[in-house]
Amino acid sequence: MKRLPIWLLLLTSVGACATRTVVDQSQSQVAPALVVERFLQAVNTRNLETMSRLFGNEDGPFGDQRGRQETELRMDMLVEILVHDDYRIMSERRVAGASAPSNRISVDMLMPNGVTVRDVGFTVVLASSNRWLITLIDVEKITKAA
Repeated sequence: MKRLPIWLLLLTSVGACATRTVVDQSQSQVAPALVVERFLQAVNTRNLETMSRLFGNEDGPFGDQRGRQETELRMDMLVEILVHDDYRIMSERRVAGASAPSNRISVDMLMPNGVTVRDVGFTVVLASSNRWLITLIDVEKITKAA
C-alpha cells in the first residue's frame, strides 16, 4: 500500500515536467512584414549581406546555401530592379497550400522614375530555423512598369 502513493507522486511529477512551446502570435504575425521592410531598406543601401540573410527558402538563407560570388551577383541584380524612393505595405495574407507556413505581402512601390508599382508581391516562408525569409518577389510587375 505504501508504494501506491509513491507511484502517484512520480506520475504527477512527470506530467509537471513536460515542456510546452508557446508561440507569441503577435510577434509571428508581424515578423513577415518586418522582414520585407528590412529587405527593402537593405536594397536601398545596397547591403547585399543583409539581403542574402533575409532571402531564402525553407532550408535557410540564400547566403548560407550558395557561394559568396553567386550570392552577391544575385542580390546585386535584385538591387538594380528593386531600388525605390518609397514603399508602403498594403496587405498580408496566408498562402494556401504551401508546403511550409507562408505569407504574401503586398507592397506598393514608388520607383525612382516616379512610377508607382502597385501590389508587388513578396512571398515569405517560415524556414526550418524558425525565421521568416523572403522566398519569392514579383519583380515582373516592376520590370514591366519601367
